[in-house]
Amino acid sequence: MLSFGVIGLGSISQRHRKNLKLLYPESNVIALSARGNGLTELPDNADLIVSGIAELIKLKPYFVIIASPASLHLQHAKTLMQAGIPCLIEKPLCINFLEAESLLKLSQQTLTPTAVGYCLRYMPAANKMQELINKNVLGEIYNISIEVGQYLPDWRQTIDYRDSVSAQQHLGGGALLELSHEFDYAQWLFGPLSVEHAALRSSKELNLDVEDLVDVVFSTKSGAQVYVHLDFLQHQVQRYCTVKGANGRIHWDLLKSKVDVYLNHQQHQCIEFTDWQANDMYLDLIKDFENLCLGKEHNTIDLAQAADTLKLIDIIKKST
Repeated sequence: MLSFGVIGLGSISQRHRKNLKLLYPESNVIALSARGNGLTELPDNADLIVSGIAELIKLKPYFVIIASPASLHLQHAKTLMQAGIPCLIEKPLCINFLEAESLLKLSQQTLTPTAVGYCLRYMPAANKMQELINKNVLGEIYNISIEVGQYLPDWRQTIDYRDSVSAQQHLGGGALLELSHEFDYAQWLFGPLSVEHAALRSSKELNLDVEDLVDVVFSTKSGAQVYVHLDFLQHQVQRYCTVKGANGRIHWDLLKSKVDVYLNHQQHQCIEFTDWQANDMYLDLIKDFENLCLGKEHNTIDLAQAADTLKLIDIIKKST
């Protein structure tokens, strides 16, 4: 019987445990709290509790999903990789590029299968965007605008938002790391980005010790300007990417899972993925990671790509 481990007890770990049971209903799912604190009762969709990572390793899980706070990713991933146990690490890879470099070197030494959970790339609309960009339908790209905003107290409704990982700097919180999906897919779609200007702010509204407002201007190698806005403040959630070029524009609404294409002198084209559900990208992420573990064709986000995202975030921090 297959066994899987999930480290962490937050909302994303709950999703992963549930999805593992959906994909592998006959398997055992092993739960471990991020700090190894003793659990008195089984979390939902868990078959077994362990008190530490050494105990987890002894059970020889097929693979482990690391869904602990980002500040603990290095510790957990190193231990598992050294033991030869494949691990799927929730984003971000670590809390900075220095830690990421350490894991990247270890990965090259151990060759343990590892990947990072930047799940937005598994959206069908994301793949449509990549197809359109690769086909160069817009011609020369002039401008890219990326925005995501969501009200943090609504995001973390089961706990006081101030106690969440997102709100605490020492756990790897703040909009830069928590919303780093946008930096990941921006470089995936448009190539390496150079920081031109950045502003990080902490609003009085939430009174956090981390940035809850981020505005960054990048440039691509081809000279396009990229504006990225992240925040924890918008009560009306929005998440989009708009690309403008010589031949028109493309608008990707991530929340509605649709892509609108407006090409010069052509009828507007609306590409919708109505049969897609948000949880599908998490299921596809796990299935793709299994392909990696089996040596099959896969599209997982490797540690090098995830490290590049952290390198970009470190440059943003240093530029402000």
